Amino acid sequence: LVVRRSLEETGGGLRLKEALNLSWDSRTTEDGGNRWFHLRDEMSADSPFRWSRHLQNWNGRCAECHSTNLEKGFNAETLTYETTFSEVNVAFEACHGPGAAHVQSAISGNDLVPMTTSAATLTWQFGEGQTIASPTGDASAESLNMCGGCHSRRTIIGDISPAKPFDDQYQLALLDQGLYHADGQIQDEVFVLGSFLQSKMHGKGVTCMNCHNAHTGKVHFEDNRLCAQCHNPTTFDVSSHLRHEKNTSGAMCVDCHMPETTYMKIDPRRDHRFGIPNPALSARLDVPNACNSCHSDESPAWAEAAIAKEVADDGYADLNARVRSLDLFAAPEALRYIGNVEHAPIKRATLLANLPLSQASVGAAVQYLPDDSELLRVAAVQLLNVAPAAIRVATLPVLANDVSRAVRRAAGRALIDVRTDVSEQDTARVTALVDDYRASLAPSEDMPSTQTALAQLQATQGEMELARQSLGRAIQIEPHYVPALLNLADMYRGDADEAQARVLLKRAIEVAPDSGAVNHSYGLALIRQGDPELALPYLLEATRCDDRQPRYAYVYAVALDAVTRTSEAVNVLAQASKLWPGQYDLLILEVVYREKTGLISGIKTPLRILSRLAPQDPQVAQRLQRYQVF
Repeated sequence: LVVRRSLEETGGGLRLKEALNLSWDSRTTEDGGNRWFHLRDEMSADSPFRWSRHLQNWNGRCAECHSTNLEKGFNAETLTYETTFSEVNVAFEACHGPGAAHVQSAISGNDLVPMTTSAATLTWQFGEGQTIASPTGDASAESLNMCGGCHSRRTIIGDISPAKPFDDQYQLALLDQGLYHADGQIQDEVFVLGSFLQSKMHGKGVTCMNCHNAHTGKVHFEDNRLCAQCHNPTTFDVSSHLRHEKNTSGAMCVDCHMPETTYMKIDPRRDHRFGIPNPALSARLDVPNACNSCHSDESPAWAEAAIAKEVADDGYADLNARVRSLDLFAAPEALRYIGNVEHAPIKRATLLANLPLSQASVGAAVQYLPDDSELLRVAAVQLLNVAPAAIRVATLPVLANDVSRAVRRAAGRALIDVRTDVSEQDTARVTALVDDYRASLAPSEDMPSTQTALAQLQATQGEMELARQSLGRAIQIEPHYVPALLNLADMYRGDADEAQARVLLKRAIEVAPDSGAVNHSYGLALIRQGDPELALPYLLEATRCDDRQPRYAYVYAVALDAVTRTSEAVNVLAQASKLWPGQYDLLILEVVYREKTGLISGIKTPLRILSRLAPQDPQVAQRLQRYQVF
């Protein structure tokens, strides 16, 4: 399948070329293709996906992976592009690097200057009695470095070259909420690499080229022979394992182990984590499973009964779901999982980066700062990024010598607000890390997210006027970019200009009514304005949005109490504690409000949890004794 996007020349200015939402379906007529189609059924005039908006900008959003030798040429002062490229498709040098020196050395007869390649370094053979082939040789990261940048969800942080390590060019997204399901299956448009890094196949040294032709992208075989290269067909390509009759629908290995998710309306993409379907997780965690994707008329319980004996669950999905809910009580089990080197580094790193902050999680993060895996080192820094300044100052400057740019970048970001707090001997290292972080923003200065990040850096350095300019640029690039609107509103509020802050917040609520952050901020602005009753619907909505967080429930409960609706606040807090187990602030406020309203009958439930969280806390200890919670 090839989905071709139309490009529109718009001359100079903010956008040089635009990718239209009108696309060509190159499938055959019999398969429903050979036609133009629109990528979205409905699109308002102010949609961020409209052809003239930033998300459809070819220079910044498409060209780096769909052309060769790109020089973006973005001017941040004028918000214009002078983009150049050698070819408007993926050509030889996009994968193998500059060829001029190679050709010249061949012509001159001198020592041949090599090109970047991803030649196979492993051979796969079946030993006697083996059902899965074993590798001989040394695993190589060359395919990942060459292919991974355009086949992953990532941020560009340095000059792009297929000869350089991936993490010197890109910051890979972890398996975060909204991008991946709790079990690691693809959810948003994350492409391939994040999935593949979860697989046992990657862990054993399998590369892209073991399955795909490097130049066409097509697989070597369209049937189960593809998997039979390493998985003995006498064991695996039989009906007893396939659970389907051979040569029938569902009997392809990829149907079960690489389920498809369709993007761009007609583009099915296979999950590359090579997982085993686990219908039980669908019931518990609302994740898809390959069985019910085909047998949609059956229940997950039916599918679970059909394959129960074959499901191997390493516990990651349930642990990840608990960590996503900020469950402090999940930390010991999560730390055991992270410490098991048999598990994929990207799964371990995802758990580590998202652990709730505690003495145990901080200790673990420090432990993983020198780990062999750059993913775990980055994750450790990301966790420490929300730790107190004293901890960051004591642990992160040493990373100035880290070999990975992605690690140094993460450390620099974590240290931008503490440069004046470091010792004299660490000043040079911290300065180098922060400068490295600043330099990593340069390749994506045309992104509103980067301009917002730059504004945060400038604000922490006391460069407030530059920060305002950066936020202004972010909003010029994308007028509906919510983080920039909220950050600029905060700046105005810091300057005691509440009126201008409300203008920006009102604009944000109009363009992003489904954002918890926006509803929360707008509600708080109304409270500061003296309209608590008017604020309540927005504060409530913040607790219902996909990006909700414990703080929103806490603030909404306080607002309810302020207008003498404390009994409602108790219910809000109790429900929030089910969503986010083990949150001290929610639990202790529920106890206080139960006492205030006389709703004592349910007070032991939050107190029992608090007895595990903070038994020595005076507020907790007194109430444990008072209500005889033992």
